Amino acid sequence: MEKFRVAAVQLNLQQSLPSIVRDMKSYIRSAKKKNVNIICFPECSLIAGPKKNKEMLTRIRDYCKANEIWCIAGGHLKEGGYVYNTALLIDDAGNIRGKHKKVHICDSPNVSAGSSFEVYKTPFGKIGIAICWDVAFPTAMESMAKKGAKVVFCPMYWSYDPWAHRAKPKKFEKKILQSLILTRSFENLAYHIFCNAYDPKDRTVTAYSAIAEPHKILTEIFGKEGMIMADINLDYLNNLRQNYVKEYHKVVSA
Repeated sequence: MEKFRVAAVQLNLQQSLPSIVRDMKSYIRSAKKKNVNIICFPECSLIAGPKKNKEMLTRIRDYCKANEIWCIAGGHLKEGGYVYNTALLIDDAGNIRGKHKKVHICDSPNVSAGSSFEVYKTPFGKIGIAICWDVAFPTAMESMAKKGAKVVFCPMYWSYDPWAHRAKPKKFEKKILQSLILTRSFENLAYHIFCNAYDPKDRTVTAYSAIAEPHKILTEIFGKEGMIMADINLDYLNNLRQNYVKEYHKVVSA
C-alpha cells in the first residue's frame, strides 16, 4: 500500500487504568471513522504491573480486531523472567505482529534493556519502532532504515531535566523534539511519528507529538491531549530516495 494514514494520540496518562483503557478505545473508534490505518499510543500507556498490563492489552487487541485497525501500544511486560518496557505492534485481526523492547532505558532498576531494533512487515510496507530515549541514538534509528523501514513509530513519555534549562524549559525542550524528529526523518529519508504523553500533574512532561517527513513536520500537537493524523505517501518517499542517490550518492537501504 503506497498511501495510508497514521495517527498519534497524546494521551492523558494522569488517570486510572480503566479510564486510560476507555480513552484508548474511544480514540481507536475515532481513528477508524477517520480512515486511519495505524494508530499509535504513548510509551507505557498501560501503567499497571506486567500481569495487569498484559490483561489490558488483550482488551486492546480485541478492540483492534473489532474495529479492523492496526495499533502500537504497550507498557511494562514480563518475558522470560525479565520485565521490559515494551511496545507491541497489533494488527487489524488483533494479532501481535511485532514487539520492541526499549534498548536505551531510563526506567526503574527492575526494568531490563532490550537488545535490538527490528523492522516489521505490514501491508503498508516495513515499519520500525523505537521507544522514547531510543531516538537520541542516531545509529539505532539508522539501523532500521538500513533494514528497509520507511516509517518509524516512536511512543514516548518525554520529560525535561530541570538542570538542563535556565528558563522556559518546555519551550526549549519542544525545540529539541522538533529538531530530533526532523533530523531523524531527514538523515534516514523516512517518516517518523513521535507520540508523546500528556500528564497535567507532572510539570516535567513535555507533551509534544508530531508526524514528519524528511523535509518538514506535517502536523504537531503541544501541551494538551488529542490526536493528530497524517497521510503517508511512499511513492513520494521512494522518489525522494532515488533523487538523493542520483544527486548525492546517499543510499539509505539496499
